[in-house]
Amino acid sequence: MPDKSSILNVLKLEIDERISSLEKALENSRMEMANDTKSTAGDKHETGRAMAQLEQEKLGKQVLAARELKQAVAQIDSSKSHSEIQFGSLVKASNGSFFFSVGIGKLIVENETVFCLTMTSPLGMALRGKKVGDVIEFNGRKISILNVE
Repeated sequence: MPDKSSILNVLKLEIDERISSLEKALENSRMEMANDTKSTAGDKHETGRAMAQLEQEKLGKQVLAARELKQAVAQIDSSKSHSEIQFGSLVKASNGSFFFSVGIGKLIVENETVFCLTMTSPLGMALRGKKVGDVIEFNGRKISILNVE
């Protein structure tokens, strides 16, 4: 299993790429709208502009959300080890590896799959406070905690 520092680095890169991609899409949308000249279509043109503005608002919210993810991840100290599962814990369980940080989902780190989940996710809530050796039942399956960092 990759160490917490490696996972954190890949997670930060993933979030930075997401922010960059969203910012580019937002800028492209703004440029297209600015370059759009008034057509003779009237209402059709205004509807197109309104839709473009809605898209820009949506992209803007996504950029803000991605920046919030970046701020949350920046609070994680990869050198800190945990005895029980909490925010910032890297967990090896019988059903996979989980990094409780932000809800990015599946990451491939050093050719291994690690799921980045929040502590407020259903699995995060079920595992909160658990320690090595604990067994929980989740969605009808037993999950053993093998390691917590």
